[in-house]
Amino acid sequence: MKQQKTNPKLEQALTRGDLAIRQANSGRATAVLRALGKMIVEASATIGVEAHVVIHDGDKIYADGVWPQQLLVSLDGPVEENDPDEIRTVTLLADTPKTIFRCEWQRADGDIGRQEGRPLEMVAFITDVDIPWPDEEE
Repeated sequence: MKQQKTNPKLEQALTRGDLAIRQANSGRATAVLRALGKMIVEASATIGVEAHVVIHDGDKIYADGVWPQQLLVSLDGPVEENDPDEIRTVTLLADTPKTIFRCEWQRADGDIGRQEGRPLEMVAFITDVDIPWPDEEE
């Protein structure tokens, strides 16, 4: 059988388009994590807790169903000066139609704790602030 050759201009256009979509989605992931970080800081302030957040940029391609950008949250001082075991790491799930975050932290028993939730659920979980309304369905 004769294999059909791909038009080089079509291949180039599709490759560029795919890269542009990945970059846009990666930018969206960073923006969504920034917004969650701001919500965590402001919610914590309502109960007199000073939360500190840092977002490390990640690659443009997600792996294992999560975006590579990470929101680091510290409730015990600046992230850079804190014990890594006291930091909560929040990632945005990439393969879900809704905005769902995954928080991971070091538990006292040495295991890694994991909690997934929508934005307001995640703010309530991390800050222990009573959120007055639930996340709405999109």
